[in-house]
Amino acid sequence: MIKLIKKLLNNEQFMQVVKFGIVGVSNSILDWCLVAVCIRILHIDSILSNIISYLITTPYNFWANGKFVFDFNNGKSKARQFATFFVLGIGGFIVNEITMFIGDKLLHFDPLIVKVVGIILAAIFNFFTRKLIMEKKKDKEASAQ
Repeated sequence: MIKLIKKLLNNEQFMQVVKFGIVGVSNSILDWCLVAVCIRILHIDSILSNIISYLITTPYNFWANGKFVFDFNNGKSKARQFATFFVLGIGGFIVNEITMFIGDKLLHFDPLIVKVVGIILAAIFNFFTRKLIMEKKKDKEASAQ
């Protein structure tokens, strides 16, 4: 069992998923809390609350993912990297908004419970799009040398 744990801790891809999860959980807590404040305290519609939260949490999410999870060092400026990150995040945001619309507006579930489902679905989408598009490709570097 200890060998398996050591092997997992030394596996780069496994550790990347773990780090993505930690960053994602912190971002998700912030996201959910912002939506909760908007809906329950400020009485803002759930769809608009999601938009507000996305605009606030995206800069944090960019910083944390770049610092701890992905190697964004691809020769592009930080502004261009953030723009790419933001645009890619729109896909996850759309997944989240569709989930909120179906769960809250059509099925009339509690929007804060629906938000949790939306966060999970968007996280899955975001991991794969960011990994495929933003992360520096090690294979390309190795072949260039």
